[in-house]
Amino acid sequence: MSTTLTAAPAVTLPSADSRSVLTELRADCIRERAAALAESATSVPDAVAVSRAGRLLATIGEIDAALLRIDEGSYGRCGHCGAQMSAERLEARPFAAACVACEERTR
Repeated sequence: MSTTLTAAPAVTLPSADSRSVLTELRADCIRERAAALAESATSVPDAVAVSRAGRLLATIGEIDAALLRIDEGSYGRCGHCGAQMSAERLEARPFAAACVACEERTR
C-alpha cells in the first residue's frame, strides 16, 4: 500500500503584517549596522565588525526588495519557480526571495 504525501497549503502573511515585520526588521538591521560601524571606527578597524556591517547592509537590501515585492503584489512567491512559499518559510525569513527548494539548488 502506497501513501501519498501532499504539501500543506501555502499561506502567506497578510501584506500589512508582512510590511510591519519587515519594517521593524529593517530598523533593527540599521541600528545593528550603525553599532558595527562604530566598533570598526578605530585606529585598527575590527575586521569582524566590518564584515558584520557588510552582511547587515546586504540584509537591508534584501528587506528593501521584499518591501518592493509587497508593493508589486508578488511577495510570498518564489522568484525562481513562482511557487507560493509556505508561511513557515516567510516567518523564518520574511525577506526570502526564493522557496527552500530553489534556495538549495542555487547554493
